[in-house]
Amino acid sequence: MTSQDDTSSGIRHRRGDRRGFAALLTASLTALLLTGCVSVDGRDGAEGDSSSPEATREVPLRIVEQDDRTLAFVPVSIEGRGPFMFALDTGASTSVVDDEVADRIDLERTGERRSVSGILGTGQVPVAEVDRWEVGDVRLDPGEVTVIDLGPPRGGGGIQGLLGSDVLSDFGSITVDYANEVLQLPDA
Repeated sequence: MTSQDDTSSGIRHRRGDRRGFAALLTASLTALLLTGCVSVDGRDGAEGDSSSPEATREVPLRIVEQDDRTLAFVPVSIEGRGPFMFALDTGASTSVVDDEVADRIDLERTGERRSVSGILGTGQVPVAEVDRWEVGDVRLDPGEVTVIDLGPPRGGGGIQGLLGSDVLSDFGSITVDYANEVLQLPDA
């Protein structure tokens, strides 16, 4: 097992320990994802709601049921590459890109490291800038994502990223329609 210094935090890691941390963090993120994958709609359901189907844009969802869990995935393109399958995670405060995807598309790291935490631990992870990205055919504002090893693909094809509340909240309200497998976003 090799050792590596993380000069930005002054912590010395063994590679095996980092993989263990990544596995714990992935389990944490998956647990948070499961609590965050619910139908979210900012409307209160009151009569006279003025929204209409014409006022929304729809993005196809891929619903995966695995081990008594239901995950909702959306296609996300980054810097003209992809689409990559991102899990909707309304419980995540920041969106995440798997480190393998970030490396494949040469996503530029900012040099900043951000603290992330879940139910199984905390750690410092790199931050990357995204200038151009879309969920389905809906363009998203440029922003930052954290880069994390989300682990190897599993039953549903693997999670290549998480689309968190930092992005989803920009829409004001969203509707996750599990029955029709679409994410509805208000028209801009």
